[in-house]
Amino acid sequence: FIKAISFIFKKPSLSQDQFIEHYENFHAPLARSILEFSHYERNHILDVYDDNPSCISIFKYSSEELLKKTQKILQDYPKELKEDELKFMDFDKNYYYFVDEEVLSLKKFKYKVFSKNEIHNDQLHGISVNKIIDQESTIFEYGSELDLSNQFDTKTVYFCRNYLS
Repeated sequence: FIKAISFIFKKPSLSQDQFIEHYENFHAPLARSILEFSHYERNHILDVYDDNPSCISIFKYSSEELLKKTQKILQDYPKELKEDELKFMDFDKNYYYFVDEEVLSLKKFKYKVFSKNEIHNDQLHGISVNKIIDQESTIFEYGSELDLSNQFDTKTVYFCRNYLS
């Protein structure tokens, strides 16, 4: 698999709940109908600060050909997709990384945690270690069945509610 981790920012005029509602009920189905990926999940951050993303989306492609097909579609950015993104995203702030993923667990969790530093906590389960391609950085991905967001500095550790489609 080829994995991309995207950091998505909401428009400042929207609440996090409004952002999630639009993303899950309208944008995710629209994106899935236009783009081709093997895996698409959204991880909505529970405590959002002004300078932090609102969502961490994960895209996986089963082959280089599938990724190239999606990139070709995005070269001529589909009008309905772009118009929708501008309704609820602060689009120019969004960014993504391609990563080399070391899978630790395939288990699905209600909550996910993303951190640039390794976390040692008995209630968090390692999901993957993601080495950012062409950088010396790593993104650690954990799962939890419990909302432990109040136990972390949410400016450096992103505690999220997981959504799959």
